[in-house]
Parts: sequence; structure tokens; C-alpha cells
Amino acid sequence: MMKRVVGFAMALLCVGLLSSCSLLPHSGSFYDDDEQVAAGQMQHIADAVKDHDAAALKKLFSPSAREKATDLDSGLAYFLSAFPSGPVTWKTEGTGDTGDDEFFKHDLELFAFYEVSANGKKYQVHFDYISRNDFHPNEVGIYALGIEPYDPDPYTSSGALKPFYEWSRQFDIDETSHAATGKPGVYVPQD
Repeated sequence: MMKRVVGFAMALLCVGLLSSCSLLPHSGSFYDDDEQVAAGQMQHIADAVKDHDAAALKKLFSPSAREKATDLDSGLAYFLSAFPSGPVTWKTEGTGDTGDDEFFKHDLELFAFYEVSANGKKYQVHFDYISRNDFHPNEVGIYALGIEPYDPDPYTSSGALKPFYEWSRQFDIDETSHAATGKPGVYVPQD
């Protein structure tokens, strides 16, 4: 009888320990699929766009991006002005990532492109989302967000990158400082 009680207690202890692992916080490519994480952020963006909620959209940006961005409020107004009120649909056109591991610290930045449709019009949306940065936790969140009318070809007739795609290439995480690079905020085309 005592062996059964000890065996049952050990089994219960093992189940408890294994299930407690699921309670640990985790983020980054070590546990999450990049496409799923990006889709979650795109859903937050779509929800804010549906209601033309600039405040909700601004909250998605990391504290660092909100602090460093030049005129974020007018950039968000520009971004929202592209959309009519109401729901949007979207599909991924690709997600990439960059990151680094140093001992037990990690950083991970996702680069996501989406085709977004609203009221019969198509747009290209790009965002950079820092899903984890143990070196600079204030950088976690959206770092950059951009929109333009949908154009699947990133190149001009001369072979140069179009401005929207050139803008999107500036973002990275520096290998030495582990800080985000590029100018945070919202893409606004230059006239």
C-alpha cells in the first residue's frame, strides 16, 4: 500500500512540474512561430484601423519607438487616412526575422509584409515588431509601420528599390549593442 501512495505522489509531482512549465513566460523564435506572432500584431493593427483608433495604434509601438519617432501622431493620422472606416482583410506576403543570442539573453525583430484590403482597395502594409529584447526591454513592440497602395513589384524599371521598400530595409538589430536600428515611426512618402 505504501508503494502505491509513494508512486501516486511521485506521478502527481511530475505532472505538476511538467504543467508548471507552461506557465513560464516565453517569447521569441525559440517558442513562437514568427508567422503567428506577426499575425497577432497585424490583427491588433486591423482592429485599430477598423475604428480609426490612433491611440490604440500608438500603444502598439514600443516605448522606445514612441519616444524616438519624429511626429508619430501625424504619421499615425497619415496611416489611418489611407483606410475607410470599417473592417479590413489581410493576408501575409512574408515574415522574416533577425536576432541574436548571448548567453541567456535574446533579441528578436520580425519584419512583416501584408496585403491589406479595405472597401475594394488594396494596400501594402509593412511593420517591424521587436518581440523580444532582453538587452533593451523598452524596445519591445512595433518599431516601424508603413502603408502604400498595393504594388507587388519592389523595383523600379531601372532596377532600384522603390522608396517604400528602401525604407523597410533600414531596420535591424545591431549585433554589438543589441539595439534596434533605423528611424522608428510611420512611413510617410516624401514628395
